[in-house]
Amino acid sequence: LALVIGRQGPVAPQATNTQSQAVAAGPVAAPVAFPQPLYPQAANVAMPVEPDPAAGGGTAPATESPLPNFVPRKLKVFEGHWQGMDGRLMTEELARKLNYPRGLQGVLLGEVTLNAAFSGLLAGDVIVRIDDTPVTDIESFKAASRTVANRSEARISVLRKDNRPGAPVVRKLTVVLREAEGGLGFAQLEGAPMILAGDPRPHGYRGACTDCHPIGQGFELTPDPDLISLPPPTITRDMVARSVNPHEVRGPC
Repeated sequence: LALVIGRQGPVAPQATNTQSQAVAAGPVAAPVAFPQPLYPQAANVAMPVEPDPAAGGGTAPATESPLPNFVPRKLKVFEGHWQGMDGRLMTEELARKLNYPRGLQGVLLGEVTLNAAFSGLLAGDVIVRIDDTPVTDIESFKAASRTVANRSEARISVLRKDNRPGAPVVRKLTVVLREAEGGLGFAQLEGAPMILAGDPRPHGYRGACTDCHPIGQGFELTPDPDLISLPPPTITRDMVARSVNPHEVRGPC
């Protein structure tokens, strides 16, 4: 969406047939001053439209108000968290980057901790079924977790890729996820991280930025309160021998 605000200048004396020219050019609307920046819904980069000071009588505002935050009412789901799993949708883009078979559907685990790690799940596993419920995307991942929310254990079927060179080879295996107290609960979903207005894309084109991201400030703590750059650095044996820590001492790793 492009908005052009201008001021109509005087008509040149030599201009003739002004009525026909006006019809050809269309009606000239008066300049309009917008009280706050607008964020185009279909733009690839969320770039605010600055109001024209001349449109408001020729005087600039005394103070500049900060750009407002923008949170779309409907956002595409970016990731889901459940029992120590950090999963996101397996897409064709991810399959190509990570050397997975094309057309693979499911939820890719980017990180596992807690009960997910105890069950034998690994980062890189692709969840395709929870008990008897297929998992093809983040929404079905949440729905499948609801079917076992009040139970103490559930079978998780995953596809695991062998890290060998050449064509990807995957094998299917099933692990048992357990939670002794309170049941397994269900997955919680999140949108994509916030971005600032005018920021360039950090990845390839996936549609309008406002389909996935809130735009503005205050949605994330900056810097990371743990002061650890992500992904965290590898802790080597040499670092341990020299008592070198990637952060403040918090007890045995």
